Amino acid sequence: MQYRLIIKQLGILILLVGGCLSTSLIWAFLDYQQPGSERVIPSFLFSMGICGLTGGFFLYAGRKVKGQLYRKEAIAVVGLGWLLTGLLGALPYLLSGVLTVLYPNLFSRVCSALFESVSGFTTTGASIFPEPEKLPRAILFWRSLTHWLGGMGIIVLFVAVLGGTGAGFKYLFRSEVPCSPSETIRPRIRQTALLLWKIYIAISAVEVLCLMLQGVNLFESLCHTFGTMATGGFSVLNGSIGQYHRFGIEITIMVFMIAAGTNFNLYAEILQGRFAAVWKNRELQVYLLILLCAAGLLSLDLILNRPETYDVPQALRVSAFQAVSLMTTTGYITDDFNAWPSFSRWLLVLLMFIGGCSGSTGGGIKVIRILIFFRAALLEAERFFRPHVVRPLKIAGHTVDETFRRNVCMYVGMVLVLFLLATVLLMILHNEIQVGPAQTLDLETAFSAVVATLNNIGPGLNRVGAVHNFAFFTPAAKLLLSLLMILGRLEIMVVACLFTPNFWRKN
Repeated sequence: MQYRLIIKQLGILILLVGGCLSTSLIWAFLDYQQPGSERVIPSFLFSMGICGLTGGFFLYAGRKVKGQLYRKEAIAVVGLGWLLTGLLGALPYLLSGVLTVLYPNLFSRVCSALFESVSGFTTTGASIFPEPEKLPRAILFWRSLTHWLGGMGIIVLFVAVLGGTGAGFKYLFRSEVPCSPSETIRPRIRQTALLLWKIYIAISAVEVLCLMLQGVNLFESLCHTFGTMATGGFSVLNGSIGQYHRFGIEITIMVFMIAAGTNFNLYAEILQGRFAAVWKNRELQVYLLILLCAAGLLSLDLILNRPETYDVPQALRVSAFQAVSLMTTTGYITDDFNAWPSFSRWLLVLLMFIGGCSGSTGGGIKVIRILIFFRAALLEAERFFRPHVVRPLKIAGHTVDETFRRNVCMYVGMVLVLFLLATVLLMILHNEIQVGPAQTLDLETAFSAVVATLNNIGPGLNRVGAVHNFAFFTPAAKLLLSLLMILGRLEIMVVACLFTPNFWRKN
């Protein structure tokens, strides 16, 4: 393990975060005369200073290192990089004073700021701010920008800007853009990272333009685009997208959520004119089919069980939006789905587990894994009564590698086990002794909070439902949920390595 090389790479990453912080100063200077904004500019300048000093110190400590980045070092950079990014991203929330009114206790403020920062970078969108409209625009912009940076991946941005050679840089890339068995779309990792970021920026720019043409101001268009393309869900409005009450805006957001939940490798295929290959992509077909079926089932349930509230057009409108929002793990809302019938609420939870496509900005288990998992289960069932038959697992005519198949089954199992253990632990950390009988967690709130954070979604059910937030959790519970968000974003194994003693040995 080359510790100085890890420190050097982390130093560059910290400086990159500091540079990104500077963009929020634009809104801080524009609003410097607004009441309550006197601490905003100093908070961002001080945060940038901390990033500059820390990053500079790390670079100085690793200045003489010229070694190559290998797999172990790459895992350490990714895992520690995300932890450091979450900590540094929390500085503006702490230093600007926006948490002082909500949390008089310093430890509560620190845990809440870390929760909000991690929720942003991991594109979860779970928030501890009950009324975001009261926050300064600079804070809201940083909050949304963390989504956008984390959507395509700040490590991928790091690779795109600096590049590098060796197996380690390839693993840096693959850690944030989990793919199907297919390889990268360019022979060099930096070329692939640059192409993905160019596609990401281009689609984001189109969405900003579409929203502005419908009368949404530049600030809100940028922030909601960041949340959409990253499948994050932070909104600058208390009522999220539903506050606009504009069907055109909802359609626009929905189209771009679907685009963000699609494998970005397919956009590279489109740029090369391979339209047939895109349409024949089995994961994309299943992804769109699930969305269509889910929207239809949700609409039917609302029409049959809530006829006094939803007519056919309204049921179709809210059902389609929420199906897309939760399956892509965006978390924007246009209706309080917490008040929907039980079937609809549990169907939405199922969509949360599925998530978007591999190689997308969406969270969840991913459609390709779900597809492979059920195909493998069917083959195992057949093997039970026909043990001598050897049948390969194929997706769209392509044989799935046995190693990848085994990894998929292992990952699905780990997610389910982690979900159960984290639900129990959350109820222990947020218990009656600490919060009183009136504030204890019910089972539905606890497990949906775990589902929402582990799958990087945001809203859950009951007390963490569509119109609620995560502010009421104890500091220890927020730390657990923050860890779950990072585990979900990095798909468990990268973070698990950091807690393995053998990983840190030199040989």
